[in-house]
Amino acid sequence: MAVAFCLAPFIVMAAVAVAQADATDDYVHGQMEKKKIPGLSIAVIRDGQILKEAAYGKASIELNVPVTLDTSFPLASMTKIFTAAAVMQLVQEGSISLDEPVTQILTQLPIQWSAVTIRHCLSHTSGLPDVLTDDVNATTVSGDRDTALADVAKQPLKPMGVESVYNQTGYALLGMIIEKISGMAYEDFVQSRLLNPAGMKTARFGDAWAIIPGQADLYTTLDITSDHTKLLMRDGRPVVLTDKIRRYGSKYLPDYLAPAGLLNGSIRDLVSWEAALAQGKLVKPTSLAEMSAPYKLADGKDGTFGLAFASVPMNMFGTSTATRSGGAFGPYATVSYGGGAATWRMAIPEKHLIVIVLTNLQGASPQGLAADIATLYEPSLVTASTR
Repeated sequence: MAVAFCLAPFIVMAAVAVAQADATDDYVHGQMEKKKIPGLSIAVIRDGQILKEAAYGKASIELNVPVTLDTSFPLASMTKIFTAAAVMQLVQEGSISLDEPVTQILTQLPIQWSAVTIRHCLSHTSGLPDVLTDDVNATTVSGDRDTALADVAKQPLKPMGVESVYNQTGYALLGMIIEKISGMAYEDFVQSRLLNPAGMKTARFGDAWAIIPGQADLYTTLDITSDHTKLLMRDGRPVVLTDKIRRYGSKYLPDYLAPAGLLNGSIRDLVSWEAALAQGKLVKPTSLAEMSAPYKLADGKDGTFGLAFASVPMNMFGTSTATRSGGAFGPYATVSYGGGAATWRMAIPEKHLIVIVLTNLQGASPQGLAADIATLYEPSLVTASTR
Protein backbone atom coordinates (compact mmCIF):
# COMPACT_ATOMS: atom_id res chain seq x y z
CA MET A 1 0.00 0.00 0.00
CA ALA A 2 2.89 2.36 0.78
CA VAL A 3 4.32 1.79 -2.69
CA ALA A 4 0.93 2.48 -4.29
CA PHE A 5 0.59 5.67 -2.26
CA CYS A 6 4.04 6.90 -3.34
CA LEU A 7 3.26 6.25 -6.99
CA ALA A 8 -0.13 7.98 -6.89
CA PRO A 9 1.15 11.55 -7.38
CA PHE A 10 3.21 10.45 -10.38
CA ILE A 11 0.19 8.70 -11.91
CA VAL A 12 -1.86 11.86 -11.49
CA MET A 13 0.93 13.95 -13.03
CA ALA A 14 1.16 11.57 -15.97
CA ALA A 15 -2.60 11.76 -16.53
CA VAL A 16 -2.47 15.55 -16.50
CA ALA A 17 0.41 15.53 -18.99
CA VAL A 18 -1.50 13.22 -21.34
CA ALA A 19 -4.60 15.39 -21.10
CA GLN A 20 -2.56 18.50 -21.87
CA ALA A 21 -0.87 16.78 -24.77
CA ASP A 22 -4.22 15.74 -26.20
CA ALA A 23 -5.62 19.24 -25.78
CA THR A 24 -2.54 20.73 -27.42
CA ASP A 25 -2.74 18.32 -30.35
CA ASP A 26 -6.43 19.06 -30.83
CA TYR A 27 -5.81 22.80 -30.70
CA VAL A 28 -2.89 22.66 -33.14
CA HIS A 29 -4.74 20.49 -35.64
CA GLY A 30 -7.73 22.82 -35.49
CA GLN A 31 -5.62 25.91 -36.06
CA MET A 32 -3.68 24.30 -38.89
CA GLU A 33 -6.93 23.51 -40.65
CA LYS A 34 -8.40 26.95 -39.99
CA LYS A 35 -5.30 28.90 -41.02
CA LYS A 36 -4.23 26.45 -43.75
CA ILE A 37 -0.84 25.96 -42.12
CA PRO A 38 1.00 23.20 -44.01
CA GLY A 39 3.51 22.29 -41.31
CA LEU A 40 4.31 23.19 -37.74
CA SER A 41 6.45 22.13 -34.80
CA ILE A 42 6.19 23.18 -31.18
CA ALA A 43 7.97 22.90 -27.87
CA VAL A 44 6.71 23.70 -24.38
CA ILE A 45 9.30 24.01 -21.61
CA ARG A 46 8.85 24.67 -17.90
CA ASP A 47 11.80 25.08 -15.54
CA GLY A 48 14.08 23.39 -18.05
CA GLN A 49 11.81 20.37 -18.48
CA ILE A 50 10.31 19.62 -21.89
CA LEU A 51 6.56 19.24 -21.43
CA LYS A 52 5.80 18.94 -25.12
CA GLU A 53 7.85 18.56 -28.30
CA ALA A 54 5.85 17.69 -31.39
CA ALA A 55 5.71 18.02 -35.18
CA TYR A 56 2.63 18.25 -37.37
CA GLY A 57 1.68 18.39 -41.02
CA LYS A 58 3.79 18.77 -44.14
CA ALA A 59 7.21 20.27 -44.66
CA SER A 60 6.42 20.16 -48.38
CA ILE A 61 2.93 19.99 -49.78
CA GLU A 62 4.23 19.24 -53.27
CA LEU A 63 6.45 16.35 -52.21
CA ASN A 64 4.18 15.12 -49.38
CA VAL A 65 7.06 15.27 -46.89
CA PRO A 66 6.04 15.30 -43.22
CA VAL A 67 7.42 17.68 -40.62
CA THR A 68 9.67 15.98 -38.07
CA LEU A 69 11.37 17.31 -34.96
CA ASP A 70 14.49 17.79 -37.10
CA THR A 71 12.78 19.70 -39.92
CA SER A 72 14.54 23.01 -40.47
CA PHE A 73 12.45 26.18 -40.75
CA PRO A 74 13.55 29.67 -41.85
CA LEU A 75 13.93 31.46 -38.51
CA ALA A 76 14.08 34.87 -40.20
CA SER A 77 14.33 37.61 -37.54
CA MET A 78 14.77 35.05 -34.78
CA THR A 79 18.38 35.27 -35.96
CA LYS A 80 18.70 38.60 -34.15
CA ILE A 81 18.74 36.83 -30.77
CA PHE A 82 21.82 34.89 -31.84
CA THR A 83 23.50 38.08 -33.01
CA ALA A 84 22.69 39.69 -29.66
CA ALA A 85 24.16 36.72 -27.78
CA ALA A 86 27.31 36.93 -29.91
CA VAL A 87 27.63 40.63 -29.06
CA MET A 88 27.12 39.90 -25.35
CA GLN A 89 29.94 37.36 -25.47
CA LEU A 90 32.27 40.09 -26.75
CA VAL A 91 30.98 42.44 -24.05
CA GLN A 92 31.64 39.82 -21.36
CA GLU A 93 35.18 39.41 -22.65
CA GLY A 94 35.76 43.16 -22.40
CA SER A 95 36.33 43.51 -26.14
CA ILE A 96 33.50 46.03 -26.56
CA SER A 97 30.96 47.82 -24.39
CA LEU A 98 27.25 48.22 -24.99
CA ASP A 99 27.40 52.00 -24.83
CA GLU A 100 30.33 52.26 -27.21
CA PRO A 101 29.56 54.24 -30.39
CA VAL A 102 29.48 52.00 -33.46
CA THR A 103 31.66 54.54 -35.32
CA GLN A 104 34.42 53.98 -32.79
CA ILE A 105 34.76 50.43 -34.11
CA LEU A 106 33.58 50.89 -37.68
CA THR A 107 35.47 54.06 -38.51
CA GLN A 108 34.23 54.09 -42.10
CA LEU A 109 30.69 54.93 -40.98
CA PRO A 110 29.27 58.46 -41.42
CA ILE A 111 30.25 61.00 -38.77
CA GLN A 112 26.58 61.83 -38.20
CA TRP A 113 26.11 58.33 -36.75
CA SER A 114 28.71 58.90 -34.04
CA ALA A 115 26.17 58.99 -31.19
CA VAL A 116 24.62 55.63 -32.17
CA THR A 117 25.75 52.92 -29.75
CA ILE A 118 25.79 49.15 -29.81
CA ARG A 119 22.96 49.19 -27.27
CA HIS A 120 20.87 51.38 -29.59
CA CYS A 121 21.36 48.90 -32.43
CA LEU A 122 20.43 45.90 -30.28
CA SER A 123 17.30 47.56 -28.88
CA HIS A 124 15.95 49.02 -32.16
CA THR A 125 16.33 52.57 -30.82
CA SER A 126 19.16 53.71 -33.11
CA GLY A 127 17.13 56.07 -35.28
CA LEU A 128 19.10 54.78 -38.28
CA PRO A 129 17.49 54.73 -41.73
CA ASP A 130 16.60 51.16 -42.68
CA VAL A 131 18.37 49.25 -45.45
CA LEU A 132 15.13 47.28 -45.84
CA THR A 133 12.59 49.36 -47.74
CA ASP A 134 9.80 46.76 -47.86
CA ASP A 135 9.52 44.32 -44.96
CA VAL A 136 6.94 42.18 -46.75
CA ASN A 137 9.00 41.60 -49.89
CA ALA A 138 12.37 41.90 -48.11
CA THR A 139 13.45 44.60 -50.57
CA THR A 140 16.76 46.23 -49.69
CA VAL A 141 18.24 49.56 -50.72
CA SER A 142 21.01 47.55 -52.38
CA GLY A 143 22.28 43.98 -52.42
CA ASP A 144 25.77 45.29 -51.77
CA ARG A 145 26.53 46.23 -48.16
CA ASP A 146 28.76 49.21 -48.76
CA THR A 147 26.42 50.65 -51.38
CA ALA A 148 23.43 50.15 -49.08
CA LEU A 149 25.13 51.90 -46.16
CA ALA A 150 26.23 54.76 -48.40
CA ASP A 151 22.67 55.18 -49.65
CA VAL A 152 21.02 55.13 -46.23
CA ALA A 153 23.67 57.56 -44.93
CA LYS A 154 22.12 60.15 -47.25
CA GLN A 155 18.81 59.83 -45.38
CA PRO A 156 18.06 61.74 -42.15
CA LEU A 157 18.96 60.19 -38.83
CA LYS A 158 16.20 60.23 -36.22
CA PRO A 159 16.96 60.85 -32.53
CA MET A 160 18.35 57.74 -30.91
CA GLY A 161 16.97 56.29 -27.70
CA VAL A 162 13.63 58.06 -28.13
CA GLU A 163 11.39 55.33 -29.58
CA SER A 164 11.42 51.66 -30.54
CA VAL A 165 11.41 51.30 -34.33
CA TYR A 166 12.24 47.89 -35.79
CA ASN A 167 15.40 48.29 -37.81
CA GLN A 168 17.65 46.03 -39.90
CA THR A 169 20.54 48.46 -40.43
CA GLY A 170 21.60 48.20 -36.80
CA TYR A 171 21.93 44.44 -37.06
CA ALA A 172 23.98 44.70 -40.25
CA LEU A 173 26.33 46.94 -38.27
CA LEU A 174 26.42 44.49 -35.35
CA GLY A 175 27.48 41.73 -37.72
CA MET A 176 30.27 43.97 -39.00
CA ILE A 177 31.34 44.70 -35.41
CA ILE A 178 31.46 40.98 -34.57
CA GLU A 179 33.65 40.41 -37.61
CA LYS A 180 35.95 43.36 -36.87
CA ILE A 181 36.49 42.51 -33.21
CA SER A 182 36.71 38.71 -33.54
CA GLY A 183 38.60 38.54 -36.82
CA MET A 184 36.12 35.87 -37.95
CA ALA A 185 33.31 35.83 -40.48
CA TYR A 186 29.98 36.45 -38.72
CA GLU A 187 28.59 33.00 -39.62
CA ASP A 188 31.77 31.26 -38.45
CA PHE A 189 31.73 33.12 -35.13
CA VAL A 190 28.09 32.20 -34.46
CA GLN A 191 28.66 28.61 -35.52
CA SER A 192 31.71 28.07 -33.32
CA ARG A 193 30.71 30.20 -30.34
CA LEU A 194 26.95 29.61 -30.16
CA LEU A 195 25.48 26.90 -32.39
CA ASN A 196 28.08 24.20 -31.73
CA PRO A 197 28.25 24.72 -27.93
CA ALA A 198 24.44 24.74 -27.79
CA GLY A 199 24.24 21.45 -29.68
CA MET A 200 22.19 22.95 -32.53
CA LYS A 201 22.98 20.18 -34.99
CA THR A 202 20.78 21.19 -37.94
CA ALA A 203 21.06 24.99 -37.72
CA ARG A 204 22.43 26.56 -40.92
CA PHE A 205 22.69 30.03 -42.44
CA GLY A 206 21.15 30.66 -45.83
CA ASP A 207 18.15 32.03 -47.73
CA ALA A 208 15.92 30.35 -50.31
CA TRP A 209 18.89 30.01 -52.66
CA ALA A 210 20.82 27.85 -50.17
CA ILE A 211 20.64 24.06 -50.08
CA ILE A 212 19.76 23.16 -46.48
CA PRO A 213 19.13 19.47 -45.71
CA GLY A 214 15.72 18.83 -44.18
CA GLN A 215 14.49 22.34 -44.93
CA ALA A 216 10.73 22.95 -45.02
CA ASP A 217 9.27 24.70 -48.03
CA LEU A 218 7.83 28.12 -47.25
CA TYR A 219 4.27 29.20 -48.04
CA THR A 220 2.36 32.44 -47.58
CA THR A 221 -1.13 33.74 -46.86
CA LEU A 222 -0.34 36.85 -48.88
CA ASP A 223 -1.41 37.42 -52.47
CA ILE A 224 1.03 38.11 -55.30
CA THR A 225 1.26 40.68 -58.09
CA SER A 226 -0.14 39.77 -61.50
CA ASP A 227 3.36 39.27 -62.90
CA HIS A 228 4.23 36.89 -60.03
CA THR A 229 7.35 38.87 -59.12
CA LYS A 230 6.48 39.89 -55.56
CA LEU A 231 3.87 39.89 -52.83
CA LEU A 232 0.97 42.25 -53.46
CA MET A 233 0.71 45.49 -51.49
CA ARG A 234 -2.32 47.80 -51.44
CA ASP A 235 -2.39 51.14 -49.60
CA GLY A 236 0.87 50.21 -47.95
CA ARG A 237 -0.40 46.92 -46.58
CA PRO A 238 -0.10 43.33 -47.83
CA VAL A 239 -3.19 41.77 -49.39
CA VAL A 240 -4.18 38.69 -47.37
CA LEU A 241 -5.72 35.65 -49.02
CA THR A 242 -8.74 34.24 -47.21
CA ASP A 243 -9.42 31.09 -49.22
CA LYS A 244 -5.99 29.65 -50.06
CA ILE A 245 -2.26 29.90 -49.57
CA ARG A 246 0.58 30.21 -52.05
CA ARG A 247 4.11 28.95 -52.28
CA TYR A 248 6.52 31.68 -51.19
CA GLY A 249 8.76 32.08 -54.21
CA SER A 250 11.13 34.89 -53.23
CA LYS A 251 12.47 34.53 -49.70
CA TYR A 252 15.95 35.97 -49.92
CA LEU A 253 18.19 38.54 -48.27
CA PRO A 254 21.72 39.68 -49.12
CA ASP A 255 24.52 38.13 -47.08
CA TYR A 256 25.19 41.32 -45.14
CA LEU A 257 21.77 40.89 -43.50
CA ALA A 258 22.65 37.42 -42.19
CA PRO A 259 22.84 38.87 -38.63
CA ALA A 260 19.27 40.12 -39.03
CA GLY A 261 17.54 37.11 -40.51
CA LEU A 262 19.30 34.26 -42.32
CA LEU A 263 19.47 31.46 -39.75
CA ASN A 264 17.46 28.26 -40.20
CA GLY A 265 16.82 25.63 -37.56
CA SER A 266 14.58 22.94 -36.14
CA ILE A 267 12.49 22.76 -33.01
CA ARG A 268 15.14 20.48 -31.50
CA ASP A 269 17.74 23.14 -32.27
CA LEU A 270 15.75 25.78 -30.41
CA VAL A 271 15.11 23.49 -27.45
CA SER A 272 18.86 22.94 -27.24
CA TRP A 273 19.38 26.70 -27.51
CA GLU A 274 16.99 27.36 -24.63
CA ALA A 275 18.77 24.79 -22.47
CA ALA A 276 22.18 26.30 -23.21
CA LEU A 277 20.92 29.80 -22.40
CA ALA A 278 19.27 28.67 -19.17
CA GLN A 279 22.42 26.83 -18.06
CA GLY A 280 24.64 29.83 -18.71
CA LYS A 281 26.71 28.00 -21.33
CA LEU A 282 26.60 30.87 -23.83
CA VAL A 283 26.11 34.10 -21.90
CA LYS A 284 26.14 34.84 -18.20
CA PRO A 285 22.78 34.96 -16.38
CA THR A 286 23.34 38.69 -15.81
CA SER A 287 23.85 39.20 -19.55
CA LEU A 288 20.70 37.24 -20.37
CA ALA A 289 18.76 39.33 -17.85
CA GLU A 290 20.07 42.50 -19.48
CA MET A 291 19.05 41.21 -22.91
CA SER A 292 15.55 40.49 -21.61
CA ALA A 293 14.92 43.79 -19.81
CA PRO A 294 13.14 46.51 -21.84
CA TYR A 295 15.30 49.41 -22.96
CA LYS A 296 14.50 52.60 -21.05
CA LEU A 297 13.58 55.29 -23.55
CA ALA A 298 14.56 58.93 -23.14
CA ASP A 299 11.19 59.70 -21.50
CA GLY A 300 11.70 56.95 -18.91
CA LYS A 301 9.15 54.58 -20.42
CA ASP A 302 9.93 51.01 -21.40
CA GLY A 303 10.71 50.40 -25.05
CA THR A 304 9.25 47.48 -26.96
CA PHE A 305 12.60 45.70 -27.00
CA GLY A 306 15.39 44.76 -24.70
CA LEU A 307 18.64 43.73 -26.38
CA ALA A 308 16.89 41.87 -29.24
CA PHE A 309 14.18 40.30 -27.06
CA ALA A 310 10.71 41.86 -27.36
CA SER A 311 8.82 42.78 -24.20
CA VAL A 312 5.16 42.26 -25.01
CA PRO A 313 2.42 41.81 -22.37
CA MET A 314 0.17 38.85 -23.12
CA ASN A 315 -2.93 41.02 -23.22
CA MET A 316 -1.48 42.73 -26.29
CA PHE A 317 -2.21 39.55 -28.24
CA GLY A 318 -5.93 40.21 -28.07
CA THR A 319 -8.69 37.62 -27.75
CA SER A 320 -7.39 34.09 -27.75
CA THR A 321 -8.88 31.05 -29.44
CA ALA A 322 -8.18 29.10 -26.27
CA THR A 323 -10.37 31.55 -24.33
CA ARG A 324 -13.26 31.75 -26.80
CA SER A 325 -15.70 31.39 -23.92
CA GLY A 326 -15.20 35.08 -23.23
CA GLY A 327 -11.90 35.22 -21.41
CA ALA A 328 -8.83 37.25 -22.27
CA PHE A 329 -5.14 37.09 -21.57
CA GLY A 330 -3.97 38.71 -18.37
CA PRO A 331 -1.28 41.40 -18.39
CA TYR A 332 1.55 38.91 -17.89
CA ALA A 333 4.96 40.01 -19.12
CA THR A 334 6.50 37.99 -21.93
CA VAL A 335 10.03 37.89 -23.27
CA SER A 336 9.67 36.99 -26.91
CA TYR A 337 11.16 36.96 -30.35
CA GLY A 338 9.95 35.79 -33.74
CA GLY A 339 10.51 35.97 -37.44
CA GLY A 340 8.93 36.08 -40.85
CA ALA A 341 5.36 36.16 -39.48
CA ALA A 342 5.85 32.40 -39.21
CA THR A 343 7.85 31.66 -36.03
CA TRP A 344 7.62 32.75 -32.42
CA ARG A 345 9.22 32.06 -29.06
CA MET A 346 7.42 33.29 -25.95
CA ALA A 347 8.69 33.07 -22.40
CA ILE A 348 6.43 33.95 -19.48
CA PRO A 349 8.91 34.44 -16.62
CA GLU A 350 6.26 34.62 -13.91
CA LYS A 351 5.08 31.13 -14.85
CA HIS A 352 8.53 29.71 -15.72
CA LEU A 353 7.05 28.73 -19.07
CA ILE A 354 8.45 28.88 -22.62
CA VAL A 355 6.50 28.08 -25.79
CA ILE A 356 8.14 27.87 -29.21
CA VAL A 357 6.16 27.64 -32.45
CA LEU A 358 7.79 27.14 -35.86
CA THR A 359 5.61 27.11 -38.99
CA ASN A 360 6.24 27.20 -42.73
CA LEU A 361 3.45 29.69 -43.42
CA GLN A 362 4.00 33.43 -43.57
CA GLY A 363 0.95 34.95 -41.89
CA ALA A 364 0.32 32.05 -39.49
CA SER A 365 0.15 34.46 -36.51
CA PRO A 366 2.58 32.30 -34.51
CA GLN A 367 2.51 34.67 -31.54
CA GLY A 368 -1.20 33.95 -31.06
CA LEU A 369 -0.61 30.22 -31.40
CA ALA A 370 2.13 30.37 -28.77
CA ALA A 371 -0.06 32.36 -26.40
CA ASP A 372 -2.97 29.96 -26.81
CA ILE A 373 -0.77 26.91 -26.25
CA ALA A 374 0.63 28.54 -23.11
CA THR A 375 -2.90 28.74 -21.65
CA LEU A 376 -3.32 24.99 -22.10
CA TYR A 377 -0.41 24.45 -19.72
CA GLU A 378 -1.13 27.45 -17.48
CA PRO A 379 -4.87 28.26 -17.35
CA SER A 380 -4.21 31.14 -14.93
CA LEU A 381 -2.88 33.14 -17.89
CA VAL A 382 -6.53 33.81 -18.70
CA THR A 383 -7.93 36.55 -16.50
CA ALA A 384 -10.25 35.09 -13.90
CA SER A 385 -12.68 38.01 -14.03
CA THR A 386 -13.69 37.29 -17.63
CA ARG A 387 -13.30 33.55 -17.87
